[in-house]
Amino acid sequence: MLYILAAVDAAIVSGIKIALAALALICTAFIIFVVMKQSGNSDGVEAMTGSSSKNDESETYYGKNAGSRKEARLKLLTYIAAGLLAVVCIVLIVLQTFIP
Repeated sequence: MLYILAAVDAAIVSGIKIALAALALICTAFIIFVVMKQSGNSDGVEAMTGSSSKNDESETYYGKNAGSRKEARLKLLTYIAAGLLAVVCIVLIVLQTFIP
């Protein structure tokens, strides 16, 4: 009977490890996507080329703050996904180390 419980526990732990590895992969892909969606900090290249990043909506209150709200939301999502990825990786390391 003890061997059956050990086999069930091993199967459950193995399933948890697989689920955590899949979650880590999803978090990694999400972080890559969110970072690619964020705009980079401008270093004045627009002034050299003559282009402007302002559009017609920039004169309204919503237009002035829309970019900063979007960037803040993307930054928050990046922090959340990175924190979740760190926790998942730590749990995976602990499971792998202490429960072979």
